[in-house]
Amino acid sequence: MSQPNPDQATPPIPLNPPISGQRLAGPPGPQPPHWSSYQPTLPVRPTDYVMFWRTPAWRWWRPVIALLLTLILGVMASTVPYGISLIIDTAAGRIDPLADDYDPFNITALGFLANNIGLASLIVIAGLVSSSLFRQRAGFMASVVGKLRWAWLGRCVLLILPLWVVYIGLDTWLSVRAGASLDLAVNQDTWLLIFGILLTTPLQAAGEEFGFRGVVNRAVASFFSKSRVGLVVGAVVSSLAFAAAHGAGDAWLNAYYFWFGLAACYVTWRTGGLEAAIAIHVVNNVCSEVFLPFSEVNEMFHREAGTAGPQVLVGMAVIALAVTLLTWQASRRGLQVSAAPAESMISAPVAGASIPVPQQPPMYPRPQLPSPAPGPQPQPGPESPPPPPQSVIADRLAPLTNPRPWESS
Repeated sequence: MSQPNPDQATPPIPLNPPISGQRLAGPPGPQPPHWSSYQPTLPVRPTDYVMFWRTPAWRWWRPVIALLLTLILGVMASTVPYGISLIIDTAAGRIDPLADDYDPFNITALGFLANNIGLASLIVIAGLVSSSLFRQRAGFMASVVGKLRWAWLGRCVLLILPLWVVYIGLDTWLSVRAGASLDLAVNQDTWLLIFGILLTTPLQAAGEEFGFRGVVNRAVASFFSKSRVGLVVGAVVSSLAFAAAHGAGDAWLNAYYFWFGLAACYVTWRTGGLEAAIAIHVVNNVCSEVFLPFSEVNEMFHREAGTAGPQVLVGMAVIALAVTLLTWQASRRGLQVSAAPAESMISAPVAGASIPVPQQPPMYPRPQLPSPAPGPQPQPGPESPPPPPQSVIADRLAPLTNPRPWESS
């Protein structure tokens, strides 16, 4: 093993995470880039999902730009596919945007699918915001482990799907008993909607979770240093934004959307990722659209006052039951709900640096041996053994420790 050169000065390895604005320990004077001021962009101590953007590199303008960029890109991404659907429907004679009685809320099947595609783009937008503004890879938008936990997502869907099957079935049965007519029939858009719902609705639901429970929730929560305060304020603001984005004029519907947002924020915090909230959103939307391919879709975005009523309380109870079930499962499986990815990065050796090993002096000084007396020395007799070497005598008198502890003795 090559011995270190004691004449070559090497900077020590930092053992503790640096504080914002603090220089790492190193030699005096100008420091090389890897010893200059460094602020991690990932949490340096265990942090939950909501506060994951609150790192030493956080600045107040980052979440502000994140919100504005998500809004602008989201509107643009939704306008393009919906505009294409309007052109196609107009050319096919399904709608006439120039007519006096044209209602923009009376959408077609193609407009419904275009709306889904636009909302699904929030998945990509959230990843871009995370990687560009906060310098965290897109996987950390899905969970604290840096990726989407597909096995946990599938388990969540299987756990809560029976709840919505019973809920939708019971609600339909009660509606029919009350005299409502379903008016279900195969039409020209049936097959388009069947495949479109199965393909785009899960992505639309996931996009809303990445946008509202991901970007909005994290951006607002990051303004607070205390995680509980950030959790509450982020959940309330993002849930209000979620309800406003649905554009409902009915108080019952607004209460339902706000409750849905709060429940999704809570289960995201308790499970360490968006998977459980995505599962609830996907199952709720797909089950709610089960009769859509066999009915008219043009009035599904009509949410004016009087559209809903106290019956939405049943749906809110189902959501609360699903959140309770998924939270219990996450705790039972020991799901990771917090992480500190930068902790190991900071404590790891920096490239190009070596650990200086000091030359330690012997623990015991070597004793001075007595000088031989002047004159002729007695010669050993034939029966007396020869005296041992001085080094052996010295070692017996004062045993030495290994002066180089990094070498084996």
